Amino acid sequence: MLPNQRFARSTALFISLITLSFLLMTFDVRTEGGGVTGTLRDGVRTLFDPVQSAVSAVIRPVANATDALVNLAGLRAENDRLREELQEANRVLRETEGIRSENEVLRELSQLDLPGELLTQSLVARVQAGGSSNFDFSVVLNKGADDGIAIGQPVVNLEGLVGHVDAVTSNSATIRLLTNPDHAVAVRLVTSQFVGTAEGRGSGDLKLVSSRADGPIEEGEVVITFPNRYPAGLVVGTVARSAAPAAGVGIQTTVTPAVDFERLDFVRVIFFIPGSDEGPAEEVPAGEDAP
Repeated sequence: MLPNQRFARSTALFISLITLSFLLMTFDVRTEGGGVTGTLRDGVRTLFDPVQSAVSAVIRPVANATDALVNLAGLRAENDRLREELQEANRVLRETEGIRSENEVLRELSQLDLPGELLTQSLVARVQAGGSSNFDFSVVLNKGADDGIAIGQPVVNLEGLVGHVDAVTSNSATIRLLTNPDHAVAVRLVTSQFVGTAEGRGSGDLKLVSSRADGPIEEGEVVITFPNRYPAGLVVGTVARSAAPAAGVGIQTTVTPAVDFERLDFVRVIFFIPGSDEGPAEEVPAGEDAP
């Protein structure tokens, strides 16, 4: 019982002091702080200042911690918002750069330097799919017979010869690539003027064979189409290895294609009729359907 009595007395004393302080403040309203009330008020203030300081010392850290938590939550929300805005800005930037790059390629394709009047007799298409397997050296374009595309027409890009149309539907066309093992193209070496055949090997460099060559050819020499399946003057690639003729077989070496077949996108299909400008039939290897 004794602790309860002490607690009751302490509580009563505390309440009494609070009541007294309010009474003194009320009495002191018209006395401007002077007289007995001012003295009593000062005494009460002296009594309660330590209590107020102690309470403030306890409450202030709690309040500060609460403010910090609120600010932290706000900062996290703002960081999330800024992160989303940055991601969106980067996405828009990538799209803008992609569109700018595509526009540049299309502009260059529209000004592609092709022999004769071939540029005006062609159209731009885009690769929409690769071959059905790693052994299908072909790609599919997003345009077809409805756009004037027909089997046999050459296909080029900004780098050089890509291949020719191998199959066509009303709205798509399959292109047999230059690297296809079943593909061969009659070529001329720009510097030495030797004529030969560049054959696909599935990937990597093409095989160059020239039975007419009677002198060496140098690495880096530019190789272009000789009129047969393709119109003359389309860039095929460059000689990868220097070579000299051997008795009875002429020259055999390799050609690095000008086109990067791993990054095909926009191309130009040329409305050229194969066989309109015949080349040497003996240069086309057996099994190749010379037009």
